[in-house]
Amino acid sequence: MVSNSLNIDLQELLETVKRLRKEHGASAEYQKLRRELPDDWPL
Repeated sequence: MVSNSLNIDLQELLETVKRLRKEHGASAEYQKLRRELPDDWPL
């Protein structure tokens, strides 16, 4: 699991992903990377 690899708990990982989306969600690079993830990927 990603949170285990980063040595953080799941809640901290989800908060980080939300923060990244808020800060970078409008960027073309973020949108490209997000499109490559499955539709059911969290956030």
